[in-house]
Amino acid sequence: MLVHDGDRAYFPTHGFYDNEYLRSCYSAKGWKDTSEPSGEKDGEEGSLFNHQDHIPGVLANWHRLTGNEDALNRSGELVRFLASPQFWSDYEAGDYPSVVGQQHAHWTGHLHGHVNTLRAILEYALAVDDAQLKGFARDGYEWARQALLPRIGYFDYQGCATVRMIGLAVKLSDAGIGDYWEDVDQYIRNHGVEMQITPDDADYLAAMSEGKPPPDGEPGTATENVFERAVGGFALWSDKSWVGLCCGTHGNMGLFYAWDGALRHDDGTVRVNLLLNRASERLDVHSYLPYEGKIVLRNKTATEVFVRVPLWVDKSAVRCAVDGNDRKPAWFGSYLRFRDLRPGESITVQFPMVETTEEWSVSQLTWPGNIIGEEQVHTCRIRGNTLVEITPGLSPGSPLYRGRKALYSTTQTPMKTVSRYASPITLTW
Repeated sequence: MLVHDGDRAYFPTHGFYDNEYLRSCYSAKGWKDTSEPSGEKDGEEGSLFNHQDHIPGVLANWHRLTGNEDALNRSGELVRFLASPQFWSDYEAGDYPSVVGQQHAHWTGHLHGHVNTLRAILEYALAVDDAQLKGFARDGYEWARQALLPRIGYFDYQGCATVRMIGLAVKLSDAGIGDYWEDVDQYIRNHGVEMQITPDDADYLAAMSEGKPPPDGEPGTATENVFERAVGGFALWSDKSWVGLCCGTHGNMGLFYAWDGALRHDDGTVRVNLLLNRASERLDVHSYLPYEGKIVLRNKTATEVFVRVPLWVDKSAVRCAVDGNDRKPAWFGSYLRFRDLRPGESITVQFPMVETTEEWSVSQLTWPGNIIGEEQVHTCRIRGNTLVEITPGLSPGSPLYRGRKALYSTTQTPMKTVSRYASPITLTW
């Protein structure tokens, strides 16, 4: 399927079907046109990257899992093509003066395609230990995180935009290319969960369709038990009026990325990166955030634990105890270190909660995500990294974040008893 050009290779963008999402498909007839794509805007949804972004990353991972050298070689050919300067922005496309944007993964256009491509480039860079490509992926992530309202992980009108940024940020942090755990914490506490369709959305979504006839014979449309089918998926638009196959599935991957990255372990050492509730075979994390500045770690097998304290916390006000006995904090950057731990011990970390009121100017979007040139100033009340209230809403009529003011009106953490499952499996992703 690949067309080779020296040490590069690419997938053509024109097959024998004309419909969107089919015109770039390879068929029994092969390719209709094997010419090299002329630019990044050449492909499905107006993006070459969206058309073929994941493939080199999958091939690099397959090499990592199996040692398959052919997969690694194909990944390298694709990455060398996708990282070519003509596919990345320059000064005339709106970059800063004196900045060569092509060398730093600056771009304009399709967020999903670019972020996925950066992730794929990173996977290959890790497989071959290419420092320049690692830096390229980092630069591209930092460029992408400037869009719209990154403080809450709102980068795009679609629910899976936040997810892709979570995945890239976790990968970069795990590889030591940057420390983006604070970013991940902001994303997952806000847009990374807020775009999910939950039972609480039932009345709102029912009211949207009340009195309207069902679609008349539109292909691919279902009209029975729609809400029940949609629950758990992620919305395609910020008023939750659309649920699409793309966001519905990818959104849940973001929940996994954050859950997985919240805790890392190596032999007897555990690193807690995110103060989220998390059960594991090595220790359990009980988080009281954002109601109270408190976490409790129930140790099982760890002998040493590092706990990342969020950026907004006053380090001088942090108090620690092990089994009720005060322990002087030992700091390694933003991490607290606890040594010589025994099974069954309980570690408590406490600090004052901080609530801020921030103003952020955000470009307004229209379907399908086009910027209409106007900016709206949003007043955000944020407790820790959790958005409690936003005025006005992100879009007219949007239900996002409406219920949070009442939910977080108390500083007493609500408690409930549940059974927690500690997965023995660590996935390679």
